[in-house]
Amino acid sequence: MKALRIAEIGVLRMLRDRQGLFFVFALPAIIIVVFGLAFGGSGSREIGVADEDGTSLSRELVAQLETTPGSLEIRAFGSLELLRDAVERNAVDAGLGIPAGYADALLDGGQASVEYFARPETISLAVRPILDDAVGHEAAVVTAARFAAGERDIPFAQALSEVRALADTTDGLEVRAEAPGDPLIEPGMNGYLMGAQSQLVLFMFMTSMTAASALIVSRQLGVSRRMFATPTSATTIMVGETLGRFGVAMIQGLFILVGTAAVFGVAWGDPLAAGMVVVVYGLVGTGVAMLVGSIAGNAEQASSVGVGVAMLLGAFGGAMVPPEVFPEIMRTLSFVTPHAWAIDAFRDLALRDADLAGILPQLGVLAAFAAVLIGLATVRFRRTLAG
Repeated sequence: MKALRIAEIGVLRMLRDRQGLFFVFALPAIIIVVFGLAFGGSGSREIGVADEDGTSLSRELVAQLETTPGSLEIRAFGSLELLRDAVERNAVDAGLGIPAGYADALLDGGQASVEYFARPETISLAVRPILDDAVGHEAAVVTAARFAAGERDIPFAQALSEVRALADTTDGLEVRAEAPGDPLIEPGMNGYLMGAQSQLVLFMFMTSMTAASALIVSRQLGVSRRMFATPTSATTIMVGETLGRFGVAMIQGLFILVGTAAVFGVAWGDPLAAGMVVVVYGLVGTGVAMLVGSIAGNAEQASSVGVGVAMLLGAFGGAMVPPEVFPEIMRTLSFVTPHAWAIDAFRDLALRDADLAGILPQLGVLAAFAAVLIGLATVRFRRTLAG
């Protein structure tokens, strides 16, 4: 009971710290939202279309866009200016504008133009080929109709109608594209999933590092020594402080896990297995917090050094930059950090339908990290109390 009371005080201290609450709850949520907006929150892309021409030819282009292979959601806008504003405000992923005079230019044998709107982000690279495919298809139909009209000396409108009918009944070419090697980003990955996994791993570790300062303050104020002077053993104090750090880590981890699933629809995979990763990784963070708290000379030193080390390990372990973009050798070396093992486990659960048995190797390595860190912290903390 004494150990649980010590742990309760540690957790309450964190919950009463307004600045700490921002880093525990608000900041990870903000970064996850940024990831989702920047890299696409789901598999579908919302495309804005502004048809200022309003003719049958422009409507055919819009219809072709709607039937183009790809996860697209078409949203209509009344003008090019409204479409441009929607793209700038991130209301849609990209936009296709058909200006007035589009059909007249084609009917006169001239060249018609369309406008493409996109922000300078990664998502544009995925959307542009889909729009190009729709425009290219219409350009091929118009070119064929012009050729038929000239060869048969018939009106362009008649030739266009015949070409469209022929295109609907003629078997096309089947094209199969294969990319050498593995894809950079696995199918099923989206911005919210990527952000949730990385920020959970990054912030659980970082919060644990900064939470070590509370242990140092207790030591400097003599709270730990006064507890030791009462009928409270060093083991009880150690267990209580450890449970306190673990409680802080778990509150943040479960907040991100449950919150992103409920708000953004993030699919973490097997809930039991995902929860086990959070628990074991929380023990890793707890061990780090206890070790830093028993070694650092003052709270300021623990906070400054702790944040720096947490950021460095997070970047090297793939919690700040997706590990998929690492060169092969860097990706291999990243597994010296617990971050890489945790992210690898989450990837297996979310993208490869793994269950608890499938991530036992990652859990085993994380448990080893936690055992070593907590063991070293226990030895050091006992010496501190005894001294």
